[in-house]
Amino acid sequence: MFQQITEGIHLQVSSTFDSNIGLIESGDRLVLIDSGTGAHLQNLEKALLSLDYSIEDITDIALTHSHIDHIGGVAPIMDRTDVVLHLHEREANRINAGDMQLTLSSTFGVKLPKMKIDRPFRDGDELKLGELQATVIHTPGHSEGSCCFYFKEEGVMFTGDTLFAGGSFGRVDFPTGNPQQLVESLEILTKIEFSTALPGHMRPMLTNAQRSAMSSYKTAKSWFNV
Repeated sequence: MFQQITEGIHLQVSSTFDSNIGLIESGDRLVLIDSGTGAHLQNLEKALLSLDYSIEDITDIALTHSHIDHIGGVAPIMDRTDVVLHLHEREANRINAGDMQLTLSSTFGVKLPKMKIDRPFRDGDELKLGELQATVIHTPGHSEGSCCFYFKEEGVMFTGDTLFAGGSFGRVDFPTGNPQQLVESLEILTKIEFSTALPGHMRPMLTNAQRSAMSSYKTAKSWFNV
């Protein structure tokens, strides 16, 4: 089920390989932040139904990055409704050229159909999601196009696989992963004011999220010796 974080912002925490899924409910837009693998679409359907929505009501999917556990759900959703896809240009341009390597679908034995990213974005862009607005923070390290979405007015940061709870952070051993960039990205997050962090996996950080970001930054800096 979706947990309400603040007015118009919800999070479904996954108990499987799927990513967590965010939901932005604002004006005439119903936006997913990441989409899971698609293997457990029925869980998303049930969660949406609890809020009186269906898959067909989704208007947009904003992706923190293009790994299969975050982008895989796009295909079955698009089989049922037209959605606008948003992804950082570093990874969007590859996908739009037919290169699905960075999705890791072949690594995990999943056949992912080619797709078109409608709205590639870059660092500092503003995503206008109905009446809510998020700033794109480019945070490479886990992958070259990894991003966080910062809802400044709400004090909420969707951190994808850059920042996790408990001083943890995303792995860097997949293609385009880079430990130095990850440390630099975590440092960027320590300098932004937010109280709540909603990660791509595991539990959300509902209070003192900046303190958690500092812990992750210090741990990563020490671990990678950069």
